[in-house]
Amino acid sequence: MTRRPVVPVLSLALAVTAACSDAPAPEKAPVAYSAPVPRPPTPGDSLCPRDGTWRACHLEDRINKSGMGIRVLDTITVPYFDAKGTRYKIGKTAKLVAFFFADSATGAAATDKLDKLRLTPPGDSIGKWPSAPFEAIRTANMIAVLFEVNATQAERVRLALTAGAPQPFTAQPDTQTVQKLPPATVR
Repeated sequence: MTRRPVVPVLSLALAVTAACSDAPAPEKAPVAYSAPVPRPPTPGDSLCPRDGTWRACHLEDRINKSGMGIRVLDTITVPYFDAKGTRYKIGKTAKLVAFFFADSATGAAATDKLDKLRLTPPGDSIGKWPSAPFEAIRTANMIAVLFEVNATQAERVRLALTAGAPQPFTAQPDTQTVQKLPPATVR
């Protein structure tokens, strides 16, 4: 009496059953695309005036123009500042909390007694923040605190924000007063 191996026979039976089945093949899930980030009010818009101070619309515009998507998550309060902060998500993982003050002197006064890098009381590494801050950026009337960010993302955000607050548009120079340079000579 010869024994036949059971495993190859079962494999063949399953393959034939699957091939003859009337069930439709499972559909692959479509690729999910996120909606484009809506642009904040344009710089010429009266809701977002360019007067040398930071506003949420300027922050969002600057981060978007630096190539990173940004969206508002919620607001946050910490005992260190009187103003509420707006919490943003940048890219897939990074978070940023931005506090906007009336002017740069008010922002500087709010941070005088805090650790300059982490915006916490001296000797405290986390404080009342949701997680340990990676870096704090103070520019003009805005204080931005980065969380859950890698070094590359932090550098891109830092460069975008430390370029300065949006300045007012200047009128085009009069063509009669523009200094003309002499033609260059090649040696």
